[in-house]
Amino acid sequence: MKHARRGMAAIASLALTAALLALGAPPAAAASPKPPASAPGIEYTAKPGDGAQRSSNGKGTAEMPISPDNPAGTEWLNDCLGSSDAQDPDGRVYNRFKWCQEYEIKNSYYKKVDGKNVLKGTNRIKFQAAAIGYNDTRATRVFFRAKTGQVNYDGWNPLEKRTVAPNLKLEITPECVPGANQPTTATCGVGRSPAKMEWAQWSNFPDWVYWDVSSSGGKGEDQVAFHQWRLYMNGASPGYEQSTERGEGPPIGIRCDSADYFKHGPKSYPHACIYTNAYPVMIYKMSENPQVGQHIRDAQNNPDSTWPKKPKDGHSKRIPGKWHVSEGLRGAPLHRVPSRDEGGTIADENERWKKSACGQNKGLNPWAPYYDATTGLPPYPAGLQCDEYPFSSTDEGASDPKWDFSVRAVGETDNTSAGAKLRVFYTNDRILMFLDDFWVNVVDA
Repeated sequence: MKHARRGMAAIASLALTAALLALGAPPAAAASPKPPASAPGIEYTAKPGDGAQRSSNGKGTAEMPISPDNPAGTEWLNDCLGSSDAQDPDGRVYNRFKWCQEYEIKNSYYKKVDGKNVLKGTNRIKFQAAAIGYNDTRATRVFFRAKTGQVNYDGWNPLEKRTVAPNLKLEITPECVPGANQPTTATCGVGRSPAKMEWAQWSNFPDWVYWDVSSSGGKGEDQVAFHQWRLYMNGASPGYEQSTERGEGPPIGIRCDSADYFKHGPKSYPHACIYTNAYPVMIYKMSENPQVGQHIRDAQNNPDSTWPKKPKDGHSKRIPGKWHVSEGLRGAPLHRVPSRDEGGTIADENERWKKSACGQNKGLNPWAPYYDATTGLPPYPAGLQCDEYPFSSTDEGASDPKWDFSVRAVGETDNTSAGAKLRVFYTNDRILMFLDDFWVNVVDA
């Protein structure tokens, strides 16, 4: 039986924050992007392109764009908007750093007649929205544009449909969602005022408008804070009453942090905001890592066939982390811990158990103290490396008393490549230590 190891302090649950504070001045960028042309009558406290912030969206540092489909050739937005999920009221979380939506907003207008509100007509417009999280700033950039020519004026009399309805105002902005029991250690804010134009102007304005939803403060060493933002529309115009319902979309969840251990080589990414309704999955391709991939598949699908063999109490091995794509289910998740290079005690303990299972210890019984020649991995040729799953950098690794594990001799090149991809995944998907669930999936192509 595995020994019990020292427990780790649990990270407390974090509530949503609702303080609507203004975003501070953005950091200077190497070069400011060219602002898009503004439509006549657009009302902004800050104009589009008034300053570039920086983000890599998990792929290396680059300027945060003023358009979600910039640079040209970016395929993610069309792919995202083309899905059925994007047509839902809460849109689609495309991955940990991106969100999109294509939906319709409407506003009904009333006039006082003999002291009563009489419906005059309803304006509707189809829009597209997108958002990209920063990975070096505690913010996410939210984009909005009306689809050109997709405005409709319903119920108006013929004269007012031409002379009144198109000239009414429509104001759009994201806002932080208020909620109960907000932590005093974190705040959420929107860094520029709403964009406001006439309905007809929105219908003929092809450019994106954008805002940065920002976060500060949080809990724990990583300063973790959970927020929600939503799109808000206001169609108020002089002389007309709006419908009584507030024009707000469903809340979209983000998680912001200031963890200082995310790196690609010498470049660090000490702050970020990601989208919470995305499940991070480490994907290995059999075409790239056939030996490690097969090892993980066998460990997840047929754990009793793997080394080390069943423990003395005879229970079937249970190995977590599988992403069940075909079944639409998820297995028990994995959780990142500090690596041995980072001084991680759990990773060091995982390594001790792995070496015992692999027969890598010196002495008469190289499988000591936990295994022997019948239960540990048989001797393997020189030049191979002993690979373990779950990974040594996870809380569910070889030393975890709640779970079992697998070891196998694999080629050095395959093993080194797989380890490097795992480290890249941790940064690209912003996997916080001890907090974030993640899974592993092996695909053929």
